[in-house]
Amino acid sequence: MGAAYAIHFLLKFGLHLAGLIELVPALNLALALLLTWPLRGSARTAVRWLALPLAFGLLYHESPWPPLARVWSTFGAVTDFSVVYLLELATRIVHAQMLAALLVASVLLAGLATRLRLSVWVFIGLAVIAGLPSPAQLERERDIASIATSDSSGPIALNQLDRTLQAFFDGERAKTLKLAEDSGPPPFDLVILNVCSLSWDDLDTARLGDAPLMRRLDVVFDRFNTGATYSGPAVLRLLHANCGLVPQGELYGGARGECLLMRGLEQAGYQPAVLLNHDGRFDGFADMLRRDSGLSIPPEQVLDAPVAMKSFDGNPIRDDAEVLTRWWRARTDGVGNGRVALLYNSISLHDGNRVPGIASVSSLETYAPRARKLFDDLERFLDLIERSGRPTVVVLAPEHGGAVRGDAQQIAGLRELPTRALTHVPAGLMLMNFGVARAADAPPVHVTQNASYQSLFAVVAALLRGGEEATRPQRLVELGQALPPLEWVAENAGHVYLQRGPYGYLRTPDGNWRLMSAQP
Repeated sequence: MGAAYAIHFLLKFGLHLAGLIELVPALNLALALLLTWPLRGSARTAVRWLALPLAFGLLYHESPWPPLARVWSTFGAVTDFSVVYLLELATRIVHAQMLAALLVASVLLAGLATRLRLSVWVFIGLAVIAGLPSPAQLERERDIASIATSDSSGPIALNQLDRTLQAFFDGERAKTLKLAEDSGPPPFDLVILNVCSLSWDDLDTARLGDAPLMRRLDVVFDRFNTGATYSGPAVLRLLHANCGLVPQGELYGGARGECLLMRGLEQAGYQPAVLLNHDGRFDGFADMLRRDSGLSIPPEQVLDAPVAMKSFDGNPIRDDAEVLTRWWRARTDGVGNGRVALLYNSISLHDGNRVPGIASVSSLETYAPRARKLFDDLERFLDLIERSGRPTVVVLAPEHGGAVRGDAQQIAGLRELPTRALTHVPAGLMLMNFGVARAADAPPVHVTQNASYQSLFAVVAALLRGGEEATRPQRLVELGQALPPLEWVAENAGHVYLQRGPYGYLRTPDGNWRLMSAQP
């Protein structure tokens, strides 16, 4: 084994011990044996060149980066990223401090290579690592042990999880929600604020958990699960809210008509609309909405609204307040006493967006000011609704989190693993201009059980049927308590996350389950 390959292995040991990768001893041993096999001449040279892609491929496999198959499947979308965003992602994967540490270690090891046979230390290191649990394993075991002391039921056996998941999906397929029982005109407008990249974890990071916008919520879903970590499937889950959660693949290619939210709202007497603050071209987002959600109308834009920032793919993102205000005034003037049902999709918080006048090159650093600006914009829009006097139910239903903080399992900004931190979002309802205002010091109604989109719109359906009486605090409490609990299941690109009590489980695309660290 040459000194360069020996240094490569020893550096990997350091990354493994630091918890930055999870080294696979058996595969590394196989590669080390290949490199030390006694060959001569051209065969030896060929093996060294062959080992180069194998070494880097193995390192990628051991890293927290997305699987190569996933990268390949999304290659077309990734090529649409701006150069600036691609560079930013690269700095998150390999940051300056890591490069400096690796460079210093490489120099020291190169000096030692003149005095020691580093290949011997490679095999010693592999033997030691094979006999010890990895830092990631130790952390999982500590978390699981801490749960076991307070939860006597214990985790589900891994070989039972496929049956548990199948039973959940079978039960969800049987659920349907009818929004209105008769054809009478709806008593209020409906506005659904569908914000990309906003989870409870992100709110905590941006210190906005107690922002004025959040205090306006009359009903808060404490444990709301989006079921998805990417915009396409997340919005489709919202637009299929009349039915329960189904496997992600079933969202595409045409759902049952009774599952389609906008079709149900249209049958209830609404004029439905979908409004974007972006062009909807990335990854075919707007085309997907028309194809897979039963929309009879194309998504709209307000092209004369000012541009607030540039998106991760370099296209304009328009000012949220201006888009909403201009559209609302034009539409409500046009329908008179009719009722509108608006789904507004905003990507102002998406990773990689660039804001004019903010010098930082990191969109992670600009997340908090962008979130404050979005919340201020939504407050302006809510004030406009309030001044209009039109009874309106405003639904906050974010798509998914932004992974702003990141964790040991995936890099900040990446959303491949559908963990609870990504799918646990601040969903709720605001009841405006109903004549029954909540007292300033009165808390909102909290729905404390696991919930998702059908639970959210079950409350909307109850408000449609119950009129003003259903908006009273005590009635809202009863509505929240009557909602059935839901298994916590989320999915993305072959990964499935299931949580039962304090135990989380992840199924990888190869069909294997593993017990994960505890989630709050």
